[in-house]
Amino acid sequence: MRIHRLEMQAFGPFADRQVIDFDQLGEHGLFLLNGPTGAGKTSVLDAICFALYGAVPGARQQARRLRSDHADPQTAPEIVCEFSSGTRRFEVVRSPQWERPAKRAGGRSTVTEQAKTLLREYVDGAWVEKSSRNDEASTEITELLGMNREQFTRVVMLPQGDFAAFLRADAASREQLLQQLFGTSRFEDIERQLKLDLAAATERFDAAQARSEHVLRRADDEIRRYRTEQGAESGDSPAPGSGQDSPAADRPEEEIAVFRAELDSRAAAARKELDELGTERERAERQLHELEHRRARGLALQQLVRDENEHRRAEAEIAPRRAALQVHAAAAAVEGPVRAADAAAQRTETRRTAAAAALTELTEHALAEEYLSSPELPEGLEALIGADLAAATAALEDEKRIGELRVLARDEETAAAGLRERAEAAAARLEALRAEETSLAGAAAELERLAADQERAGSDVARAEELAAAIAAYASAREHAEAADAAAAQARQEYQDLREAWQDLLQARLDQAAAELAAGLAEDAPCPVCGGVEHPHPATLGDGEAAVTREEEQAAKAEAGRAEEAFEAARREAGAAAEEAAGLRARGGDGDPGVAAEQLAAARAELERARSAAGALLETRHRLEGIGEELAATEAGRSQALIQAAQAESRAESARAQAADLEAKVGAALHGFAGAGERVEALTQFRRLAAAAREARAAADAAGEELDRLLRELDTALAGTGFASAADVREALLDPETRDAYDHSVQEWEETGRRLALRREGQDASAPEDQDTGSSAVPDEEDIAEAAEQAAAARKEQEDAALLVRLLDGSAVRLSEYSAELAAALEETAPLRARRDLLQSVTDTVRGAGENTYKMTLSTYVLAARLEQVAAAATERLAAMTGGRYALVHSDSKSGNRKAGLGLHVADEWTGQRRDTSTLSGGESFMASLALALGLADVVQQEAGGVNIETLFVDEGFGSLDDQSLEQVMDALEGLRDGGRVVGLVSHVGEMKQRIPAQLQILKGRNGSTIRYSLGEAVLR
Repeated sequence: MRIHRLEMQAFGPFADRQVIDFDQLGEHGLFLLNGPTGAGKTSVLDAICFALYGAVPGARQQARRLRSDHADPQTAPEIVCEFSSGTRRFEVVRSPQWERPAKRAGGRSTVTEQAKTLLREYVDGAWVEKSSRNDEASTEITELLGMNREQFTRVVMLPQGDFAAFLRADAASREQLLQQLFGTSRFEDIERQLKLDLAAATERFDAAQARSEHVLRRADDEIRRYRTEQGAESGDSPAPGSGQDSPAADRPEEEIAVFRAELDSRAAAARKELDELGTERERAERQLHELEHRRARGLALQQLVRDENEHRRAEAEIAPRRAALQVHAAAAAVEGPVRAADAAAQRTETRRTAAAAALTELTEHALAEEYLSSPELPEGLEALIGADLAAATAALEDEKRIGELRVLARDEETAAAGLRERAEAAAARLEALRAEETSLAGAAAELERLAADQERAGSDVARAEELAAAIAAYASAREHAEAADAAAAQARQEYQDLREAWQDLLQARLDQAAAELAAGLAEDAPCPVCGGVEHPHPATLGDGEAAVTREEEQAAKAEAGRAEEAFEAARREAGAAAEEAAGLRARGGDGDPGVAAEQLAAARAELERARSAAGALLETRHRLEGIGEELAATEAGRSQALIQAAQAESRAESARAQAADLEAKVGAALHGFAGAGERVEALTQFRRLAAAAREARAAADAAGEELDRLLRELDTALAGTGFASAADVREALLDPETRDAYDHSVQEWEETGRRLALRREGQDASAPEDQDTGSSAVPDEEDIAEAAEQAAAARKEQEDAALLVRLLDGSAVRLSEYSAELAAALEETAPLRARRDLLQSVTDTVRGAGENTYKMTLSTYVLAARLEQVAAAATERLAAMTGGRYALVHSDSKSGNRKAGLGLHVADEWTGQRRDTSTLSGGESFMASLALALGLADVVQQEAGGVNIETLFVDEGFGSLDDQSLEQVMDALEGLRDGGRVVGLVSHVGEMKQRIPAQLQILKGRNGSTIRYSLGEAVLR
């Protein structure tokens, strides 16, 4: 991945558009990005990261305010970055979310502009759009580069401060950073999943174990219940699992099988006894049934004789009823013609009476004289009445129309009067509006003149406020700068004193190294320097010379390091305070506060007058626009009202003329009635009476003809029946209740006779041949009771035996089921126990417990392997920077009870010892941190798929190096350019400016920062 061009506008400290040509800088391979504190060096790196990923690195992303405060309020922030990946070239344009002044509100409110993105690719000589969505562009760029934002900021932009902390950090802190870079969360997911699998396997095993124990308890309960019911006779055999062990005793299924065999033997004996008791019960029940049958048959024969005598006595009462039913049946044969003739005679009389009444009502009606010339109904009377009714109905509609026309005429006259009044009111309103328009036009001209100075007054207020703020802040800033400068001078002196003291102790200890080694020599032990076992002249300290210990030298070094850090912090604070005071003075901060306050008050008063005039002018213009619109609307309304009034008067006159014509037409159709409604009602009623009279006369004639026919049919039906007339038939007929009572009593008597005959036949057939059917010996009730007691006792003994058989069979079946369930449960438990034990062992190992002697988790093990790779890659560059003296070594040893795996030490080839990284000096720590950052970048690059990084940035930290170390570091950085790589160094160290000709300089100003870059002798802006 190579960055070719970067453009920034309204971003960070950059107000105007700034363009950086990295290809031009990259021709030298190594370039310097420098500038004063706060100028915007870091903002250049932020712009690259934002263009590629839509976010800036680290904590700066949380601020979410990326737009420059120096830019014009209407200028949109924008980043353009052109880069290549392999052989493909891309351009990404991004604009973060920002607030712009609203145009309609005069800048008093803001409108949120959403973030925008455009990704293009250079294909066949033209830019082709790839995506315009923020998320899609970020995803595609991540896939192109093979790195996410976190990896990019660690690989392409090497943050020295973070790696100095990483170098001295403990295992926990290193683990956190390595997790972010190498994404080992999947191994932590494996640890969590194994824990969940172990919990699930344990739960399944416990459930299977509980099922086995539950089956044993149920079997034990079954055996105890049986023995409790059977008493002590079977209490000698112990229940399965009920001994000294738990229910899960050894081979409990065999104990269940033994007890089941005992139950089967007892069940067989019980069934044999049950069969014998069944035979005895059948004999007793058969004897009881025979006695009960003999007694029932004797009692039934006695009752039969009594019922037969009663039936013969009832025959004398039934004979007259049977004769009356026979005569009734003969009369019922001709009942139909008689009933029909009687009904026809009644209908004929009723209809003739109705016809006479209908004709009388018709002749008495008010219109009878107009339509009837005689009491008889003439032909075509209904048609004549219908024609006159149609004419009267039409006259009724005309009467209704006359009323509507009169109402319409009155309404139109009223509307015309109201419209003329509205036209007069509109004319008066027009006069008033024209007078108001003339007055407001003169006032608007004066207000426009006063409001013209609003923009100038606003600029005066802004300048006066800026001056007052600068004056107010300058005094405190100057005092702070003086105090910070004094503190920096004191810190520098303290650092120099302590560093000199430490160097003196270090030199003394080096001078005393021979004496220190000699003090540790032993007789016949080899010398660690020459290897000899004889020590004729061991070195000693000089007279009065005190030995300098390693602890004293290290303590002095630590003091010097802390003093150096305090001096650097004080120096940075002093520089920042001086820059702040100088900026405030350049903005007029050393002016008179009283004069500035007076100028600000005058400018604000002038601005307030201009704003008031502008507001009044706006209201006046709005009112003038409203008057113009109202004048047009009022004039149009007046004209419309006059037109509508004339139209209403014309419609009223037409309605009155139509009403007069219709009144003449209706008067001719009334025939003396007061109104058409009365005429219509009379004709409708008269037509209805005529139709009713005609229908009544026709019905009477039809009824008379039907009566004659039915009388002839009745004479024919009576011939040969024995009945002389219809009256004889009526007399012979029985009423329904009497007929039903006679019929029921006769049938009941006959049915009783039939039942008695059947009972007699049954008695004769069932009687023994040697027994008289007229009388039989009936068994005694005491004999039957004794036989019943014997049968009940036999039945009770059989039921008890059957219950015992069912109990034994049920217990045997349940025990068989428990044996099968227990075998299945034991078979299920074995593999579950094996799986649980296996998962327990694996889980303990990956969690750093159990037999894991290093106490190292799976994720820590993976990170330890990565850290070992990082240390090896970093050592290649650290050896070059330190002349082969130092190497970074990974350690997986434990410290006390803490987990192992993420230790880091430095190996000193001069002494052959390994020591903690915290013992390095400031310059050595910088070189080790730089080497560690570069090594980590190499490993992350390989982790990301071997992405080729052609553009690299190295952040601040060169100020802590001496000349020789700086030379070695520069040689190592020069090596990064191999293969065409471009390396940018971020620093404001003066010596770096002399060593690196290609420079990108950030210039800070009151109106924002600008960029220029120099290439050797030429300086380009």
